[in-house]
Amino acid sequence: MTLDYYFIKQYLISFVRVFLGITLLVFIFDFLTNLNRLNQLDSQIINASILSILRTTTYLSLAMPLIIMLSSLAFSVNLTRSNEFIISRASGTSVLRSFFPVMLSAFLVGLISIFIFDPIAGKMINHYDFKLAKLQSKKEPKIKVNDNGFWIKQLTSNGHQIIKATNTTINSYEPYHLSIFVYDKNGIVLERIFSKDASLHDNYFLLETATKWSDSNLLNGQLVHGKTIKNLRIKTEISSTQLLDGYQAPKTISPWNMNKQIQKVKLSGLSTLKYQSKQMEQYARPFLFVIMAIIGSVFTIKKSRSHNIGFSVISAVLLGFFLHFFQNICITLGRSGEIPLIIATWSPFLSVGFLAMTLFLHSEDG
Repeated sequence: MTLDYYFIKQYLISFVRVFLGITLLVFIFDFLTNLNRLNQLDSQIINASILSILRTTTYLSLAMPLIIMLSSLAFSVNLTRSNEFIISRASGTSVLRSFFPVMLSAFLVGLISIFIFDPIAGKMINHYDFKLAKLQSKKEPKIKVNDNGFWIKQLTSNGHQIIKATNTTINSYEPYHLSIFVYDKNGIVLERIFSKDASLHDNYFLLETATKWSDSNLLNGQLVHGKTIKNLRIKTEISSTQLLDGYQAPKTISPWNMNKQIQKVKLSGLSTLKYQSKQMEQYARPFLFVIMAIIGSVFTIKKSRSHNIGFSVISAVLLGFFLHFFQNICITLGRSGEIPLIIATWSPFLSVGFLAMTLFLHSEDG
């Protein structure tokens, strides 16, 4: 047990060092990007720093598998150069048994990443989007989605409109039960329009059979009957992509709320693939971290000469980056529906993991 605690301590030290190093690099790169983006605003450096702090956590969440791999690589190189793995084997402990505390640490880091780090990153990226939109004074239509459907606010020449739809088709081209409230510049309702069936086209909604009420008559105490209008067009800058993006992005949703979000999207008639994919990624992440830890050590765990270590480090880094990008490609295909999500999520790192474990066992026998 003493040896296990020692290996865990050494691995966590390597993890913290790599994590802080990657954090600094990501922050500097993002800071320069934001500095260029905000070059015409006041307090440029302060705002760029705040934006970089808010978005760095998201980049770190995406890079966490590579951080795990590099931490394992640094841990293994340090112990190989000091011959501590050789000493542990001389005591009768196998390489796989010696490395078990590291795999356990990587698994626990994966759980912490899912249930603590990801929710924090999700909240911070929401703050980032809000602050960036505020700094750039974006006036594009705002879309919100809740249990009652879609809510859209868009500006007009005389005021603004609030548009509500209970749900929509999977491609967002046909919103159902469309209600439109027309306001003047003082926030007073002028008209109300309703249509059971509508369709979204370039720069306008087409309401097949719309009923229109005028609130000015209501204010005068008159009895108002709805006016029926066929094929009414309502100008809009909303696109179908924006309707799909009205929901929170999967990366901003806590794993505690993912099932609720999937049900909400499903009831609205939209595709839930990207949310299901994110949820499956979360389930697989601790096991992915274990595979990344193995990849980081399998090439260096028995090398003692410096030139061998250099070649082994390059091999581990290349295999780790290959797995990272290969899995991203598979997940993209899964989210588009080209391949099943379970295959897109699990097959890349399991196949590479079996290869790494085979090399691990081979080094044990060799």
